[in-house]
This record gives sequence, C-alpha cells and structure tokens, in this order.
Amino acid sequence: MSRHAYLIIAHNDFEVLHTLIKAIDDTRNDIYLHIDKKVQSPPHIVCKYAKLYQLSKRIDVRWGDYSIVETELLLFEEAASHGPYNYYHLLSGVDLPIKSQDYIHNYCNTHQGKEFIGYATTTQDELYWRVQHYFLFPRLFKSKNIIIRGIRKATIKAQDFIKYKRTKLSIRKGPQWCSLTHSFICYVLSNKDLIYKTFNHTYCPDELFIQTLCWNSKYRNNIYNLSDEFEGCKRYIKWKNGELLLISDDDIEEMRRTSKWYARKFSHNTKEICTSVIR
Repeated sequence: MSRHAYLIIAHNDFEVLHTLIKAIDDTRNDIYLHIDKKVQSPPHIVCKYAKLYQLSKRIDVRWGDYSIVETELLLFEEAASHGPYNYYHLLSGVDLPIKSQDYIHNYCNTHQGKEFIGYATTTQDELYWRVQHYFLFPRLFKSKNIIIRGIRKATIKAQDFIKYKRTKLSIRKGPQWCSLTHSFICYVLSNKDLIYKTFNHTYCPDELFIQTLCWNSKYRNNIYNLSDEFEGCKRYIKWKNGELLLISDDDIEEMRRTSKWYARKFSHNTKEICTSVIR
C-alpha cells in the first residue's frame, strides 16, 4: 500500500482547514500540521483514519521572508523521520483536494519517481533581483514605512554598484506548493546549509528554493512537467494581474475537467465547492 504524507501550513480560516483534514483523512495518509505561532488559540483537529502530527515547534511566518522556508523544512524533517512515504504533498491550510484520494494515490503510483514541481516562465532580471541581492528587513516586506523601504533600496543599489552576487546556481522560480518523493525530500534536507546560505534574506524564497535545488541536481530529470507550472505541481490556482483569486462557483466545471489534484485558495464561504467537484 502506498503511503503519503500531507504537510500543511495554516494560519487562518480554520473552517477550511477542518474541511481539508476531513478530505484527506485516509488510512493511507499521515498528516503533519504547522499552525503559525501568531495564532493564540490553535484549532482542535481530530482524525478518524489518518495519523495526525501537530508540530509543537511553531514559527512566526512572515510573507516573503525566509521563515516560510524554515517552516517547510521543519515539516519535511518531521515527516521524513516517520517515513519513508511515496509522496509528500505540501499544502496551505486554505487548499482543498479536487480529486479523490484513490485518484491521487493511483496517479502517483503510475508516475512514481516524478517530482511534481511547478516551474514558472519569468525573466533572468527578475530572478537576479530576487536572489542575488541581500535584502534588509525581510520580515517587513509588506511594511509601508518609507525609512525601511529607503534603506533597503539604497543597499540594493550599493550591491549593484559593487556587482555583488550571492550564488552561481542556476535560479528557477515557481509555486511553493508541490508533491515530492522521499528521495528528493532527503536531498533537500541534506542541503539545508546551502539553502540557508543561498536564500536567507532574499525575496520570496519559498517560490525559489525547491525549484532551484531540483534544477541543479540529478532530480531535474524527474520533473513531471516543465511546460505548464500548475500542471507541473498539479495545483489549480487562479491569478489575475498578480493577485491570487479565491475559488468560486465559476471554477466548478473547469475543476471537474482538470487532472490537477488540489485547488487554492478557498474561504469559509467557498469551502463546500470542492464537494461537488471530487470524483
């Protein structure tokens, strides 16, 4: 029997989280849950069939900061210690499956060894800006404080002037949400020092480190799909003008037709949509 690990990063809208847990509560699965440290009253989660591991170490995750990478590595490490699993699925607490567990397990069995990682089409200028600079105040990327922004901008210009460069790796970008083999998870964990050195104080490293590490390794040959980033990671995700949109009733028919496994993102008002989609 194939065994899968679900690794969930949650920080709000726990009604959706409860729906997610119920949807993946299966004897073939173990579930690993990280609740953001900022949450003062974590939800009470119970599984009937799957084993649930709620991480006692909780990280204060900030948008665009390395703390999201730390959280992913923490989940990888905890799950791998109870593995091996055939696949490790990284999800947000506001994601939901749009395919049944039978479908997902069978698909993974058929394509065992493939890494379901999304690769986005982007410019080298963007990748250079994101990774080759050392950003000050990375936990405050969303701050509108003009002093913080001014200092950060000045230090970036100084780095450009001296032609500062952090890494010689070929950088790649894509969605942070992915489904990975045990072998690749072990490879990621064996490179924690490299990941920290390369991506700490970069911009949104959660969208970079998995793609880059895989691209610069033998696992590049195992990437499932390079031509479509969302087919590559098997996630149904809607963007418009750089904004992540909520799943709505308008998506139902398309989600029924797709071969993707999970959709994001849902809210407590839309969490019931997936029940009409799953086959």
